[in-house]
Amino acid sequence: MSTVLNDNALMAAIRVSYQPVVRLTDLGTDYVEVLARAADEDGLLHGPKRIVDAMTFGARSMRLTGHIMRAALREYVDMGFGARALAFAFNLPLDAMMEPGLVGRVDAIRAKLGLPARMIRFELTERHTVHDLRAAEAVIAALHEAGYGLALDDVTPDMPHLTALMAMRVNAIKLDRSVVTDHQQAGFIRDIVASTRMNGQAVIAEGIETEALLAAMRGLGVSHGQGFLFSRALPAEDLHAYLTMESHLRRQAEATQSIAAHHADLTAALALDLARGGGDFNTAGRQNGGGL
Repeated sequence: MSTVLNDNALMAAIRVSYQPVVRLTDLGTDYVEVLARAADEDGLLHGPKRIVDAMTFGARSMRLTGHIMRAALREYVDMGFGARALAFAFNLPLDAMMEPGLVGRVDAIRAKLGLPARMIRFELTERHTVHDLRAAEAVIAALHEAGYGLALDDVTPDMPHLTALMAMRVNAIKLDRSVVTDHQQAGFIRDIVASTRMNGQAVIAEGIETEALLAAMRGLGVSHGQGFLFSRALPAEDLHAYLTMESHLRRQAEATQSIAAHHADLTAALALDLARGGGDFNTAGRQNGGGL
């Protein structure tokens, strides 16, 4: 069977879901990562291995990535996520990124649905070592200039060309789960955080599943997180419900804070009035029949 026929069968089996990436300051959703899984003949979803294994060379990686983008962005439009200014992030293998005409192909996919570039991000993964760093830097710069957000994904201490890739025009560094969950990697994470602060980049920790790990990442200066502690990967309908509930809870919190702040202002004003020996509040009380 030809590669194209194999890919057509695989693309028919692909289902997309969405996992929130949150700010560690307030745990609000910053954007969501699009995750692709393949369904078997019984409709059961399996891990990404079948899809990853199919990305054997740049053109094939780009073909599959393009299909995943179209599937997710159609749901983006159908579910009205644009009204929330919610960005979708897609995994983009570095070898696919090196395909000629990449920016034009990506522009065509999102323009067909009327979406601005700022609503789309790419998490760059190095499944196959990139040897031409100058060419990679040029493509990354072109994507950045076109308005797409970029993150360097699956970062570990032994990632090839890590220093050079971090110096390119990427907006974020995403730490691999193996680094985040290994307390012996705290020094590496501190070094990454220090470097990104100089470059104005965010640091994202994958695989946060416990409160203790959340506290550890905050303590190391990591700015964003992703993992089961916040949310599993969700189908589009459940993501919409998740974001609606999040917005509702945020409005409730803001209203509570506003009432608390107003009460604090009144309390402070009353305390100041009393300190001055009666003043406006007591006078107002007597004028309104409040005095004895």
